[in-house]
Amino acid sequence: MHKSQLFFILLCCFVAGVAVGSFLAFPQHVLYLFFIPPLILVGIFWRRNWKMVFVAFSAAIFLFGILRVFDARVSTTFVKKFAETNFSSTLNGYVAGEFQNKGEYGQFVFRVKELKVPDFTIPEELNENILVITDSFPRYRYGDKLSLEGKISLPKNYNDFDYISYLAKDQIYTISYRPEIKETGLRLGFFEKMKIGFFGRIFSFKNKFENAIGMSVREPHASFLNGILLGSKQNIPEDLKKDFNTAGISHITAISGYNITIVALLVSWFLLFFFRRNVAFWFSVGAIFVFTILTGASASVIRSALMGGLVLLANNSGRLYDSKNSLALVAFLMVLANPMILRYDVGFQLSFMATLGILYLAPLLKNYFKKLPSVLNFGETFLMTVSAQIMVLPLILFYFHNLSLVALPANLLILPLVPLGMLAGFVTGIAGIILPVLGLVVGSVAWLVSSLVIFLARFFSGLPFTTLNIFVSWYAVALIYVLIFWFLYYLFRKQKIRQKTDSDF
Repeated sequence: MHKSQLFFILLCCFVAGVAVGSFLAFPQHVLYLFFIPPLILVGIFWRRNWKMVFVAFSAAIFLFGILRVFDARVSTTFVKKFAETNFSSTLNGYVAGEFQNKGEYGQFVFRVKELKVPDFTIPEELNENILVITDSFPRYRYGDKLSLEGKISLPKNYNDFDYISYLAKDQIYTISYRPEIKETGLRLGFFEKMKIGFFGRIFSFKNKFENAIGMSVREPHASFLNGILLGSKQNIPEDLKKDFNTAGISHITAISGYNITIVALLVSWFLLFFFRRNVAFWFSVGAIFVFTILTGASASVIRSALMGGLVLLANNSGRLYDSKNSLALVAFLMVLANPMILRYDVGFQLSFMATLGILYLAPLLKNYFKKLPSVLNFGETFLMTVSAQIMVLPLILFYFHNLSLVALPANLLILPLVPLGMLAGFVTGIAGIILPVLGLVVGSVAWLVSSLVIFLARFFSGLPFTTLNIFVSWYAVALIYVLIFWFLYYLFRKQKIRQKTDSDF
């Protein structure tokens, strides 16, 4: 077996262990006992049977995945011990995310460094998140050092929305409702100060960029452009969000590998006019890193950024790019850093399934759609859209109970417009920062592209019988994916047989 295959198996074992640990709870002492059989096998078969040694080692990696979930749960839930009490607690720390204005209230993620209860300071050094619900004004900025005094609460699910899991994906397990907020002189370490300063400058530029687009293009076009460029969806009107959902194109305002690839290509294309290829490569990697922070660094964005970076690295070094190993490596790195995303982050799940469809299903379907027109890249867009839609369909039915019947034609017409809209929006934002009048001139092009996208979205959403409400269980989702992967295997085997037959002749 090739080394790359062994590497792929080990990565998958760790991810599988995280998946099992996310759904099943094991006592810590029992988990450690599970390591004994693999260690015994390694001792017995060392230098005698390397296959058995590898199997034992794979089992140990699988158990390490389960252990990683256990460690994450233990290390991030200390503040939960002081939730739902009759006394107020004082939390010292800093704002660790962008302030989100929800209209009647505002919210932000707060990084807790110190915890005080009446007449006592908890000696443990903390580093965990809590969601703060407060007034819409004042708006706190990333890095502001604050002291919160109030009661700590546990999140609760409401209606059909699993709010507890939604927060858990960001390792948030507690909420502070409208605490008394004061500035504090909290002392932080050198590297944390550097991080806050760096991220703060990026978020400041993001605000200037969004404001520049808002001054250059009228609403709702400005909010749409900020959505496809930066993933900022909070200002998009609810009726337009509904139209996007009905038409099955809401994913264009969620930063994905598609958007990351466009950004990397635009930066590389521009820089190649001024720098050598190697220099342009490192600037492109830096642009992906900054862009990831600008968009909020969600799990799906990080996955897309890592995949885009690996593609750039492979192209720059001239080495073969193995998409299978790269996807497994990205999954490993992400669940290693935050194992909770595997179970709780819907965007992460949808993003990975869509990527699997594009990487594996699209090439197989290409043999059956050889006569698709190539005008405006229609054939490739069609295959990518169909493949991605097939792979994410079971999850969409489970989480959203909604099947869009117009998603395919809507995506085929709208997706080719997204790169043009991103380019026009990006130039508009930069021009608006430099000179507002120039932003108005360039913004006319961005307005035209966004108007066409919004018109098509409203047209498709306004058609009769556009959606079906379908409810499926987890068991049905698992069964559907078994059938999909069996179908993939069938197409793959059929393609191999056909290639072998052609080679014989």
